[in-house]
Amino acid sequence: MKIAWVTTFYRTEELKNIRRLEKEIAGLGFSDWHFYVSDKRRDNRGYAVGINECLRQAIKDGCDLFIISNPDISLVGLTAKDLLAGKSHFDIWGGAMKQDGITYYGGEIDHWRMSGGLIKEKPDARFAERDFISGSFMIVNRKAIDRLGFLNEKYFIYYEEVEYCYRARQMELKVGIDTAWKYKHLEVSNRANPQKDYLLARNRLFFFWQYSNFRQKIRELIRSPKTIFEEIVKRPFLVNFFSMNLSSFFTRLLNFVNFIFLIRFLTVPEYGIYTLVWAQVGLLSPLVDFGTTSYGIVHLPTEKEERFRTLVSLRFFLSLVIFALTVILAGIIFHGSQKIFIYILVTSIAIFTNMMSGSYFIWNAIKEKIFVSSRNSFIFNLFLISTIITVLFLTRRLLAVFIVIFLFYAGYAAANYFLLRHELRRLVFKFDPAGWLAIIKQSYVFVLIAFFGELYFNLDVFLLKGMKGEEAVGIYSAGYKFFDALLFIAASYNVTATPVFARLAKNNRLFISKIKKDLVFLAFVGLGTALGIYFLAPPILPYILKSNFQPSIPVLKTVTFALPFLLLNSVFLNILYVLKKAYLVIFVFLFQTIFNFGLNLIFIPRYSFMAASINTVLSELVNLIILLIITRIVWAKYYAYRH
Repeated sequence: MKIAWVTTFYRTEELKNIRRLEKEIAGLGFSDWHFYVSDKRRDNRGYAVGINECLRQAIKDGCDLFIISNPDISLVGLTAKDLLAGKSHFDIWGGAMKQDGITYYGGEIDHWRMSGGLIKEKPDARFAERDFISGSFMIVNRKAIDRLGFLNEKYFIYYEEVEYCYRARQMELKVGIDTAWKYKHLEVSNRANPQKDYLLARNRLFFFWQYSNFRQKIRELIRSPKTIFEEIVKRPFLVNFFSMNLSSFFTRLLNFVNFIFLIRFLTVPEYGIYTLVWAQVGLLSPLVDFGTTSYGIVHLPTEKEERFRTLVSLRFFLSLVIFALTVILAGIIFHGSQKIFIYILVTSIAIFTNMMSGSYFIWNAIKEKIFVSSRNSFIFNLFLISTIITVLFLTRRLLAVFIVIFLFYAGYAAANYFLLRHELRRLVFKFDPAGWLAIIKQSYVFVLIAFFGELYFNLDVFLLKGMKGEEAVGIYSAGYKFFDALLFIAASYNVTATPVFARLAKNNRLFISKIKKDLVFLAFVGLGTALGIYFLAPPILPYILKSNFQPSIPVLKTVTFALPFLLLNSVFLNILYVLKKAYLVIFVFLFQTIFNFGLNLIFIPRYSFMAASINTVLSELVNLIILLIITRIVWAKYYAYRH
């Protein structure tokens, strides 16, 4: 009997498992066996595709029995006789599987929900029929291959063995487990793996849709809210992902509602002052973080709390420096307006608040509890904005708004401090230059990107203030605020696309295919949204904006056409991040800042806020051209280096 042992691998580091497995197979004692390995490192079309390629070749070579396995299994202590004992009982079979300290004895299908699960209870009989066998080790005879064909390739990876065994049982082939022997599956299944979670959920739906009847589909549709909840709560990644994005979405919504009430109850110059204050406070804000959020999440081990305390101390020291610089700059820029200076001084409490809430966020991210920070942030913004709206109703005074902002931000800073101190048991802000320098060496790139990005987005506001006054700032900012509400599209894209880009970067064909699809999709979404706003804004916005804010409508109609370019730029920025060329983004944003500054300096004196609107669109267009050229050069060098 000629035996084919079939496996496939995707990553270079798995080669050591392939070599180890081949040695273990040689020690089993088979008289006539052939080892078939599919290398999918360059052509990542899925596990099933790799296995099927090997099976087709094995059939051509005249093999009679097919052993399908993952490379990460161990057969120590087993013999060929053990593995082949089930041949007279089953057409498809396997042994008991030990994984993460638990032994599983095949799998069963919930025939209402059509979902597969492994069985922990050992059956009484040695040879026990099962609904399916784990795909990590599965023996298939020639009769089954001839009748069933090959694995279903649309499953890519996971659930293909469930579908294969289900088809086998439908054709009255025997599927079962031999409990007399076991093998080890070395996969660490409890390790967080968002891609695996997604593929398991997706493929389970594929299987359900293909084999369920009408009654099962109706029942599953009715329980779908419960199904979604179950899938989310059992995966920390999904809990954190959805909570963070929902919190961001609703916080944006709350801020947009706040904006509507501000422009209804404040005059145009007052809203201009409100915008200027936040622009000034936010100007140096990236320097408070100094890239430490990215550093903390990526580099800090969870068990080393002392390093985290060093990180928090650095953030506290930076917040003191940035607070002082913000106040000094405010005194220089707004030396002729004591009222604006006082508002900036009061609002600068947000610097310390963001420092503490950001530190607590990093801690929760390390502990995979981002949902806690997301929840707290949403509650804070809900009460803050509700109070601001109430105060606007009662007083219609800008001073009252800033008093509310100071009280809430001070309270939120204190709350995050005590929450973090409770988690760490002690929290002391200590002077540690050596520890800070070690962190800054890895975080400075992110802070420069954030700083120049913030400067670019706020530059036009400061130039408008200096050349045209608060009223022009108020009109421009009101129109831009509607546009800003749409930027969650870019944020959502970045969250979902970056991990996919990172995974595909090593495959030239798939990476370019993904880029092209995203560019077409985002161009369609961006241009469609821009055209929709252009035609819908004039008839709708007069009901929202007061008469003195009507000039904001042309601002929105113009600046909205920056959205398609901004979305396309997100694709190229993600490419540079994934290819570890983030430092180039600094130069792009620096050029963008200088270019935008020059355009506004020339045209604002003549065209006021409309110049700022047009320049925003032109800047994003120029940015797109620059990023396209840079990414083409970077990708060509990257691909040439790898080959």
